[in-house]
Amino acid sequence: MDGRFVMALSTCPKQTNRAYSAYVARVQERTSFTVVSECIGGIVSVVDWYRLSLGDVGHKLCNSMVITSLESPDISGVIMTKIRLLVTVILRVLITVSVFLAAMIVIHFTAINPREIFIPCDRPCSRAEWPRICRYRLVIEKRSLLKSRVDHKNIISSDEAAVGIGSEQLETGSIQYYFLVNGKHTGPVLDVCERDFIVIDVENRIPGRSISIHWTGQSQRHTPFMDGVSMVTQCPIVSFTTFQYKFQADRAGTHLYYGFSGEERNSGLVGALVVHSVYEQKQYQLTKNCLNDTIWIVSEINGNFLINGNRRLVQKVQSGAKYRFRVAYVAPLGQTNCVRWLEIEDHKLLVIALDGNLIEPVMVQKVALSDGDRIDLIVQTTELKRDYEIRLTAGMGNVSRKCTPVFASRSEFRLKYVEIKTNGLQHISDESDPVVESSTEPAPSVIQWAAFNPGRIFCSVTSGKDYHQSSLHQHHNQSCLLDAKAKDAFPVALRDVDRRIILVVAKRKVMKDIFGERLDDISYSVNGFSFVFPSVLMLQNIHDKELNRTTCSSGKGHRRMPKKCHRQADRLCECVHIEHIETGHRVELILINEDEESDHSYHLHGHQFHLLAAMRFDEGWQSQLEKVVRNFDRPVIRDTIRIERRTLVVLRFTASSAGLWMLRELGAGQEWSRGLDVLLSVETQNTEIDIPPDFPACKSFVGPKYFLI
Repeated sequence: MDGRFVMALSTCPKQTNRAYSAYVARVQERTSFTVVSECIGGIVSVVDWYRLSLGDVGHKLCNSMVITSLESPDISGVIMTKIRLLVTVILRVLITVSVFLAAMIVIHFTAINPREIFIPCDRPCSRAEWPRICRYRLVIEKRSLLKSRVDHKNIISSDEAAVGIGSEQLETGSIQYYFLVNGKHTGPVLDVCERDFIVIDVENRIPGRSISIHWTGQSQRHTPFMDGVSMVTQCPIVSFTTFQYKFQADRAGTHLYYGFSGEERNSGLVGALVVHSVYEQKQYQLTKNCLNDTIWIVSEINGNFLINGNRRLVQKVQSGAKYRFRVAYVAPLGQTNCVRWLEIEDHKLLVIALDGNLIEPVMVQKVALSDGDRIDLIVQTTELKRDYEIRLTAGMGNVSRKCTPVFASRSEFRLKYVEIKTNGLQHISDESDPVVESSTEPAPSVIQWAAFNPGRIFCSVTSGKDYHQSSLHQHHNQSCLLDAKAKDAFPVALRDVDRRIILVVAKRKVMKDIFGERLDDISYSVNGFSFVFPSVLMLQNIHDKELNRTTCSSGKGHRRMPKKCHRQADRLCECVHIEHIETGHRVELILINEDEESDHSYHLHGHQFHLLAAMRFDEGWQSQLEKVVRNFDRPVIRDTIRIERRTLVVLRFTASSAGLWMLRELGAGQEWSRGLDVLLSVETQNTEIDIPPDFPACKSFVGPKYFLI
């Protein structure tokens, strides 16, 4: 007992010593062991709590409780219980705060330096793990071709299953230069998992040229300022500067990133963004056992086909295996109406997805490629081991006489059977992810066609009819886009709409003063407006007075246009064409192509749409518009569509993301726009777009009015 009192006295202040002396005098008269034990327990408890560094509070409580427990041993137990509860709560709060502060210190001193460390995220995806931060660096350069001939080195990805052959000479024609991404024609593949955060540093090393990079397929729900539209969502990246894109990959599938202008996209500034999902890797019957994922970006340069920037390519495969090929096509300048065909000798192609969205599988001999298309194929290899030809041809489906002949004999692509050990996403079993149970989903049914042309809405050439039944547009055993069906059912909520927008694409000849003469020229417009880009960063200055003087709109029953357009009734109104939509509204978008000579391919930023119906017309589409029957039986989901001449299409989507989203016409060529673009302003009154405070700003500069003074 004396030892425990010594411990208490060594900790408590002098007041406790005086209380102890008085206590000893009384204890000599009371020898009850129970009373002494209770008092000692009270003292020791208070002393232990004080030793936990509670400061002056400990002094006061120690003095008070020691004296109380000595004088009134009967109530010490209740008081001690309350004190112990209070101490436990305080300790837990202190521990939580300490852990939080320690974590903040660790994060602060171990943060990744964005200039030095770049972390790819190519891996099997799992629902059990946290989203990763995937870091990449893209250096953009431009190279000129020699006037006569050029030694074009074939540079391909580091995939061991694809081997480039030597270097070849390409004859120059219309293209006198091309773009490089990290030193290669066609940029690297960015592999991430769904919900990963992507950070990409884009460095522009092109003298005298500004660029921006668009990322297809992603909603940019919380980061509309990362969509990559110059002067709308960001300032252009000027020469020798770096812009860092940050966004979350929230839509799985095969997507692209490319330079905003058509010239950049068509000449090498393009790459693949592949967002993998747990469902496709481990549950979906058609894809979970694929031996490898392979990217093919098909492009052309001076009449020569290229795959991943190579004129010659050997794709190595194993016999008796299943491979997934993610194919994207980028048309050459001025040939967005041209269709190319892909087939593999003695192999069938199983089409499973368009623009990253799964469809009901379609088994075909060959598939058509149109500008901006992304098509996912599965190829089952045979047991016969030999080399097979991968054929890219230009043939049926071209509706324009301007398509440049392609010298298919100058390109060589082969499928080579070898015994190799792949290191890709191979045979991913359900056991690797404890969260995912074994799939009981039945194998989807497969439709068999000879050829599939997703670039054409329907294969029949009949005009004036509504096309929404597959029996109407199959032609010579060739199927087109309206024949395909989405994997999932059409959302019931989209059967009704809150807003209908009708956009009429037109082209007309005009007279312009060029070189002092009146010459013919062509002007393009949508609803009579020819789109031009704003002079200020639009997303950051949506209410700017200068901007409001240049915007126009044709929605909600009235036309709004700048004052300058009222004085030039015989000319097209050049303005920033905006159509306003409220967040969450269900939108029906009707695109009507009145152009009698050309098709037009459109890509919708930030959203995806359902293709409900289409119709060809000779003249007078207004009277037939209300007669078009919508198809709600699993219409395909896309973000890019090719609208054929004298054709209208009916699209539906939900405007779920606030921001400025461009309906982009892909045939602009060397310019940002030729007048056929439209901005969809998805607005909300409750939530403002959280643009970073140090986000680059760009606008016109005019000096002070009285600068001479």
